[in-house]
Amino acid sequence: MFGRVVLVVWLLWSGTAFAAEVVDATGRTVPVPDQIAHVLPAGPPAAVLLAAVAPEVMLGWPSPVSEDARAMLAAQTAKLPQIPRLTGREDVAEKIRALKPDLILDYGTVSPRYAKLARTTQQHTGIPTILLNGSLAEIPHTVRLLGGILHREDRAELLAGFAEALLALPAAQGVHPRVLYARGADGLTVAAPGTDVTEVFTRLGWHAVAPDGEGTFRPSSIDAIRALDPDIMIFSDPTMRDVVMHSDAWRSVRAVHDGHALVAPSLPFGWVEEPPSINRLLGLAWLSGQVPMTLGTLFNAVVYGHALTPAQLDTVLAGVGSPQP
Repeated sequence: MFGRVVLVVWLLWSGTAFAAEVVDATGRTVPVPDQIAHVLPAGPPAAVLLAAVAPEVMLGWPSPVSEDARAMLAAQTAKLPQIPRLTGREDVAEKIRALKPDLILDYGTVSPRYAKLARTTQQHTGIPTILLNGSLAEIPHTVRLLGGILHREDRAELLAGFAEALLALPAAQGVHPRVLYARGADGLTVAAPGTDVTEVFTRLGWHAVAPDGEGTFRPSSIDAIRALDPDIMIFSDPTMRDVVMHSDAWRSVRAVHDGHALVAPSLPFGWVEEPPSINRLLGLAWLSGQVPMTLGTLFNAVVYGHALTPAQLDTVLAGVGSPQP
């Protein structure tokens, strides 16, 4: 069953060490070692999750992490190298084996593609590989599960309780705006509704809008966005802050003209996505109308293990405004 992960302790016949059987989000039963010293995150969402729960076992980051972002992380995770990305298009099985992980962790969308990836990765590398459900609602359960697997129960309980508090924050009553979320330096790559990228909006009762098409991200134009007429626009690229201010074409879009076009904070990781991991809890709280200064400081300390300096907090919150239309 998707989202169901069961931990069962059993005795290895070959010795006295204990191992665990994990039924992951794909329904696969995966035996994993009891003592896990090295974990390889399959992609960026798994890396953020693992860095929060058990940074000391993390082998590295499967995607580039900027120096600005690293400066806002705990020293232990900030210094980790970049490693091969299992969820990319390249076959990196040999490179993965060379790193000698005890466990490969994937986290995110439970789809046929990623279910197959977990299965084939384990077959090709001989390394236990699990996929955990990345939905927002499942974060407390998943954090506790991972903490149990890695024997980090206390840390996991702290994070799970924090996640439950953020998930329980009330959204503005009776407010169901139409929101368009876009990536790219030109703001014209629009996220589709019903995806993990726009899940924050769905949970708030907002309606994500995008041009017709296939896939998670769809190419668009200013004319098409104007026709969609969103109440709120949220961009992921900081350069869009200047673009919309100096573009007559963008100012013809109602949300921009009315001052409801925002750039989501992105350090050390995106508040709405990039990657779609536990960092989205911060975006959920921000879009619920909570005070971003307090939340940004607290979240960074609790989840990322680094207390922001005043200057770093100013950098994170540069240009952040109210998301309410």
